[in-house]
Amino acid sequence: MEHRVDPKLALRFGLYEVDLVQGVLSRQGVRLKIQEQPFRILALLLQRPGEIVTREELQESLWPEGTHVNFDGSLNAALKKLRAAIQDDAENPRFIETVPRQGYRFLAPVHSVNGSRNSISPSTSVSPESSEECFEVRMRLNPEFSPERAAELSRERKMAERAARWIDFSLLSGAIAFGSWLLFFIVYPVPRPSVQRMTRITNASGIDEWGGIVSDGTRIFFLERDGGHWNLMQTSVEGGNAEKMPAPFENTRLFALSPDHSQFLIGQFTRRDDEMPLWLWPVQGGEPRRMGEAVGHDPTWSPDGSQIIYVRGRSLYTIHPDGTQLRELAHGPGLPHFPAWSPDGETIRFNMDKRDDGTQAVWEMAADGSGLHAILAGGRPLASQSAGEWTADGRYFLYSDCENYDCNLWGIREAWNWFRRSHRDPVQLTHGPDSLHVDIPTQTGSRVFAFSFRSNRELQKIEPRSHHAETLILNANAEVASISPDGQLALYTDRPDGSLWRSSVDGAQRLRLTQPPLVASAPHWSRDGKQILFTGVRPGFLRQIYFLSADGGALRAVLPESREASDADWSPDGTQIVVSMREQKTQPKFGIYLFKSSTGEWTVLPESRGLVAPRWSPNGRYIAALDETNHRLLLYDFLTERWSDLAEGGLLGAPYWTSGSAAIYFQDQLDSEQAVYRVKILNRQVKKVFSCGEMLRSSPSHCIFSGLGLDGSLYVMVERGLTDIYALDLDLP
Repeated sequence: MEHRVDPKLALRFGLYEVDLVQGVLSRQGVRLKIQEQPFRILALLLQRPGEIVTREELQESLWPEGTHVNFDGSLNAALKKLRAAIQDDAENPRFIETVPRQGYRFLAPVHSVNGSRNSISPSTSVSPESSEECFEVRMRLNPEFSPERAAELSRERKMAERAARWIDFSLLSGAIAFGSWLLFFIVYPVPRPSVQRMTRITNASGIDEWGGIVSDGTRIFFLERDGGHWNLMQTSVEGGNAEKMPAPFENTRLFALSPDHSQFLIGQFTRRDDEMPLWLWPVQGGEPRRMGEAVGHDPTWSPDGSQIIYVRGRSLYTIHPDGTQLRELAHGPGLPHFPAWSPDGETIRFNMDKRDDGTQAVWEMAADGSGLHAILAGGRPLASQSAGEWTADGRYFLYSDCENYDCNLWGIREAWNWFRRSHRDPVQLTHGPDSLHVDIPTQTGSRVFAFSFRSNRELQKIEPRSHHAETLILNANAEVASISPDGQLALYTDRPDGSLWRSSVDGAQRLRLTQPPLVASAPHWSRDGKQILFTGVRPGFLRQIYFLSADGGALRAVLPESREASDADWSPDGTQIVVSMREQKTQPKFGIYLFKSSTGEWTVLPESRGLVAPRWSPNGRYIAALDETNHRLLLYDFLTERWSDLAEGGLLGAPYWTSGSAAIYFQDQLDSEQAVYRVKILNRQVKKVFSCGEMLRSSPSHCIFSGLGLDGSLYVMVERGLTDIYALDLDLP
């Protein structure tokens, strides 16, 4: 209730006002704390400004006859408190003067709040405790006040006191509640998400992780490689035998299921890296329907089913399911993959592969294509953050984070909890030992499916005619090896940290040549076996070519800082190298260059843009290379200064020359048997010389051609691995 002061009962001196009825002392509208006795002394002094109020008068007013108290000490204490309240100094008084051996006098002018000079009877006394005394004060000061007016003021005072007590109680209760909430908020945050259980769903040998996983809540769909083609498979979300699904095309990839579960979004492909025509296929079967002119990969539905977003090149496009309103939504600085809509349809996230700095990270934009930016910039070369998806309720965003070859499941809490503190930083949910790639959450939002991959590798020496195999290096983490010219030593990279190692071909006498964080790849021996050439990358830098002694020692970088390398090889005399390289700003496509280490001179081969994996022939006349898609094998002749095609395939591996430069060996990794071929330079005749089919029908999952011996034997890195689908039940608080 608002406090109202009658101007006849309110006095003012200096910056202070006194309400004699309410017993309130205030300064410029701010209420001051003052006890009863100091206030009563002030009231008596204000009633007789300029006059001496004796100590005896003060005693009679404050301590009536019969009260036993130390009068002098109590009066001095009360006056001291009064002076402190009105900021007065006994030595240099502004308001209350001490008259020695007599009493006290009020010095400052006293006014009523209406501005008139106040003359008050010396007999007036103030006592804020008793309503009868208050009434007596009012009647003495203002005889025109009626008893009804006095009663009304008394009621107002009591109501104001009750309101003040209620406000104080409310403020105290609020402070206690806020303090309790703050303590709970800080001490007891929302628990971090965790994996409660992993359940193996499949038990198959040919699952291809590239095909992804789609689920309708009761079944999961995935791809399984069968020789030179892929089968569309299905199994229960609870596990069991996988069954082959009838598909409209020989190679059909299933991308997504419409929100109403009526249509599959599929692609038709021949090679895995080709852009695919996109189709809609009824779940109940029937003929697929072409989705307008949409050609690309990684399409997905919007939550309301009204749009489909897909990737083509460096751009993301949207199209309506009926094939109309095709438009470019955004163009990024790298290659986008795996777009995903937020459950509310307002945000799109995807993986961005930036080839210029070697990073792969999660990016985000609004549904209209605006606000494109990175939200999880890993900044680590050869690191990958991908396959992100929101849970069905939108509270968490789940994704895979891979460092070198080890991938784990991570999560970010999207929803803010006002009652409890929640963590907004990414949380690692799995910690190996298998490499996990999350794919999709189910409709419940607490279960995700992930590919789990386990593998080990061994280097084998194979005689092509007899198929006799001899195991050389048995190392679970070894990458593709390079054999020395004399066949006694091997180079390989170790997969956990990417370091380069040298050993004898039987795996003994191991020597580490490089240290993390440098990640090495594609090592090559010089012709005399004394030097090593390899591609390496450090965090925050472009891929570089390094020279290194075969016995270890200091590294020597070859390329300028602004250039990025793909691969390199030695010239026959060891005085030059051939490099697949590009300039970020001026030449975004790789080209083939020759480099003389003695002079530092660079020469580009004509018409070599878009070519990688160069290999110099032992006689020095030719250079073999692959195009960037790894579909074509080409040959450069220094005599004619022209390139020509040698062979084509699905996914060609790096070529290897025979010792006499008469032929080139290469592997087609998408061949149904991952076969190794030989092409003769003279007549361009291509012949299959070795098939990995028999090996692949047992335990190995990959057979990687890694080199050619002087005696015509083949070096093959055999990978024995197993890819399965697991269901991960999550606790997502």
